[in-house]
Amino acid sequence: MDASPVGQEARRLCAVTGGRGFMARHLVAALLRSGDWCVRITDLAPNVAMEPDEDDGLLGAALRDGRATYISVDVCQLAQLTQALEGVDTVFHTATADQIKNNFNLHYKVNVEGTPNVIEACNKCKVKTLIYTSSSGVVFDGVHGLFGADESTPYPDKFPDAYTQTKAEAEKLVMRANGIDELLTCCIRPGSIFGPGDTLVPTLVSYGGMMIIVGDGKNCDDFVYVENVVHAHICAEKTLSTKDGAKRSGGKTYFITNMEPVNMWDFIYMVLEELGYKR
Repeated sequence: MDASPVGQEARRLCAVTGGRGFMARHLVAALLRSGDWCVRITDLAPNVAMEPDEDDGLLGAALRDGRATYISVDVCQLAQLTQALEGVDTVFHTATADQIKNNFNLHYKVNVEGTPNVIEACNKCKVKTLIYTSSSGVVFDGVHGLFGADESTPYPDKFPDAYTQTKAEAEKLVMRANGIDELLTCCIRPGSIFGPGDTLVPTLVSYGGMMIIVGDGKNCDDFVYVENVVHAHICAEKTLSTKDGAKRSGGKTYFITNMEPVNMWDFIYMVLEELGYKR
């Protein structure tokens, strides 16, 4: 007798690498809420280590009834990945090292060495779709401002940090993997992500609300709400699931922003004022 929850057999299985990260947590929740997916969460930690609100909420319930599972996986270990992706239909590859740490060897290991492992594991396990979380910073050289940039903007000759340099290398690998062994791929390039659970507020508070502007303070950024980034990932999978969509979007990259570029300092001080600090 099948003891699986009613309707679970109709759900497809997806995996979210780096599934305990900020954006990934929102993605996992959205996938579970949709009712279309069972979610296999993978990350480095030995266990899922839920927050109290997660244990009592959607994720806790999903882990208890089998709609979600957690597996400790290092993306640099092909054998672990292959085992974790067995039977998976779609992989959302969000795993990355801390962007704040400008450690080239660390970012290279995770992004440039780990991503080929994800691709190979997808091929071995006959995964249909791979959605990679990249960054809008992959076209920025750290010096020349970009306004109205689109996906035709080339990679710079020199990158400002190890994170964006290795993210660019990783997304090249993902794009080249499109169509090989019937795997369909797409890269999502979000701007600076904010929302519940982000690191922006804790970082600002750690400085005591004091931020010093170096330069003319006119630098802009394209901040993007976390749920918009999540929506983009889900839309990418839905698009690649159709013949026309796969032809149009397979192997492509897409910038995701709120379409509301703002002065970075105005945004930061708006957040600080909401926290009770003076501009």
